[in-house]
Amino acid sequence: MPVDPALQPVLAQLAQAPAATSLEDMRTAVIASALRSPRRPVTLGEVRDLTLPGPDGPLPARLYHPAGTAPAQGWPLTVYFHGGGFVAYNLDTHDPLCRELCAASGGAVLSVDYRLAPEHKFPAATRDAYASVQWAAAHAGELGTDPTRLAVAGDSAGASLAIATTLRARDEGGPRLRAQLLIYPPTDATPQGHYPSRRENATGYFLTAERMKFYGQMYVQRPEDAAHPHVSPMHADLAGLPPALVLTAEYDPLRDEGRAYAEALSAAGTPAEHRPGPGMIHGFANMTGFSPAAAQLVDDAGAWLGEQLRQ
Repeated sequence: MPVDPALQPVLAQLAQAPAATSLEDMRTAVIASALRSPRRPVTLGEVRDLTLPGPDGPLPARLYHPAGTAPAQGWPLTVYFHGGGFVAYNLDTHDPLCRELCAASGGAVLSVDYRLAPEHKFPAATRDAYASVQWAAAHAGELGTDPTRLAVAGDSAGASLAIATTLRARDEGGPRLRAQLLIYPPTDATPQGHYPSRRENATGYFLTAERMKFYGQMYVQRPEDAAHPHVSPMHADLAGLPPALVLTAEYDPLRDEGRAYAEALSAAGTPAEHRPGPGMIHGFANMTGFSPAAAQLVDDAGAWLGEQLRQ
């Protein structure tokens, strides 16, 4: 189908925006754009900022509680990692999305601000992500959450961090995770990972092939890091991981590898479901104020999280 009509003006506006001349300019521009975007009204309970002890320094975070009375054992909790190519965005840019997932799932969400590249290259962000989940499980009482009902989620680069966290939790005896919500995840940074959608959607749909190349250069320290299973999990052992929901967008360079990752999880015996986003572009989860179709996809993903955490 064509690009969602509600998103076509967004693409036109993005195409007319002046090109950033530096990484700092890009960071400033994307944050300003995100904060100008319309928000859906969401009713929640407590929302508060806090600081977690990361592996190499403090990490800002934001905790969201649903409206209503918490269960006796505490709210189920999803630890969320924002997207941004590993180089940009923050808690504020993804605040609307985390509010929506909190309301739709009926559980708490802890959004974590990890260290960005190129100042902090791989594996710094994966270290922060895994440490934040360990901390959340160990400090469930002060978060008002249930440590036995824990999930991870993220969009784009944040989905990559969620995947790396599930691999580390399995391999290193970490917290037991009930679910992983992966919104348009990058799953194969190797030369073998040049799926057709990377060519078909290389330009014109917000995320471009050129921008993805830039992100990769900023993120990894050495070329061989691209094949590391925490960067390219398509080449990892995928057995014994928590159930996954993978969302993709029709007009996204990452579309095919997201679908392939869901299929690889299933082939490895890990329950996985792939839900395509017809007419969607990369970043649609942050565009729910523009697009009812994007909003429905996010609400359905939140409902899936809630179902997994209530089982």
